[in-house]
Amino acid sequence: RILARLITFVALEHNVVGNVGSLAQDVSFAAFSWPKGRLSGTKQLAMRQATLMCLTSSTTPYLLATPGGPNDWSYLFPATSAAQRAALAEVFAKFQASLHVLSDELDEYSASVEVAARSFPDNFGMWVTNPRYMRTAVDI
Repeated sequence: RILARLITFVALEHNVVGNVGSLAQDVSFAAFSWPKGRLSGTKQLAMRQATLMCLTSSTTPYLLATPGGPNDWSYLFPATSAAQRAALAEVFAKFQASLHVLSDELDEYSASVEVAARSFPDNFGMWVTNPRYMRTAVDI
């Protein structure tokens, strides 16, 4: 449960909130911290925020991929032997198959008449949580 919750925080909530680039540009506008009695962050904080922005703003692959396809990111898993590489490829294929099923279910739900007939704010589809539109968080 802890791992699933961490994945939710990293992947889903970054999708909802976005990256911190627009906030980290100016410590006088949105500082992550500031000294007592000051209205803005320090120069050191500006550098830390800029570093964080650089580390989190790169484009990452989509979570949903076809094993062996152009968006296959399983090469990121370290393997010390061919047997271990094959085992990791099998795990990745099972994971992707589960994600494809989930994505199809969410697409079906989002397109259903039942969802559209609901009153606001309960009439939205499940696009934010659909792995088809989510990116991985492998850049850090």
